[in-house]
Amino acid sequence: MIETDFEDGDRLPSEVKLSESLGVSRAKLREAFGSLWQAGLIEKKWGVGTIVRKPKDLQPVVVPLPYIRSAPNLIRECGLTPSVSDVSVEKRQADTTVADLLNIAPGADYWLVDRVVRADDVPIQRTIDAVACTVEGKPFDASAFDVDTNTLVAMYRAQLDSKLRRSDGRVTVVPAPADTASRLHLRENEAVLLVEYSTVTDRNTVLSYSVTWFNTARVDIRFSAERPETMDFLGQIPDVAKKPFPPAHVSAHLSGLHHRQPETV
Repeated sequence: MIETDFEDGDRLPSEVKLSESLGVSRAKLREAFGSLWQAGLIEKKWGVGTIVRKPKDLQPVVVPLPYIRSAPNLIRECGLTPSVSDVSVEKRQADTTVADLLNIAPGADYWLVDRVVRADDVPIQRTIDAVACTVEGKPFDASAFDVDTNTLVAMYRAQLDSKLRRSDGRVTVVPAPADTASRLHLRENEAVLLVEYSTVTDRNTVLSYSVTWFNTARVDIRFSAERPETMDFLGQIPDVAKKPFPPAHVSAHLSGLHHRQPETV
């Protein structure tokens, strides 16, 4: 049925309907689902159901979390062709949510940089950066942003006196906001992997707040962790990882900013 009746991304009927139509028990059906999942022919999506995945579409883009760098370069390293769509660079006035994220005054100017990155013309991620227009008293201009030749990191280095110190973030699974789901060709509220982080300078000034929603059917997130023999078995959480992070609705707020009127401040 997967070979002849379904396309990549189609949702299979419910277990009840399939067991009835095939004349098998649900236990036998789940056993078959397990084999199909191991073969990479189906995947379970929270809140959606069982999704068909065709072998020809299984080559993922590998994203190593410890090394945040240009998405097009990662795509090229995986043997695929990168492209970018829905690019928008706007100077806006900060509403209260963005002001809190960037530690700036409500109404202050900031850059909103938005784009969808594609691999072999399939949308794999949407990234939005909210970037302060003034950093430690020095203006920052993002208007010349180009994801292939002039990334934000390169522009930070060229325009600012301070250096990038670190990025603090988290990884969560969330329902895709409507605006992001549309751009990634997903169903609204389909589960996506959300990576969000703030970037600070060597003077501990917040430079930007970034969110990326990953189409998990097309992206393989990897990480590597050192495990020194001398490490306490329970480990110690670094102080930077303990500080409060914005609530989950913040990313959805950024997702739809282009369609909202700025707050009156």
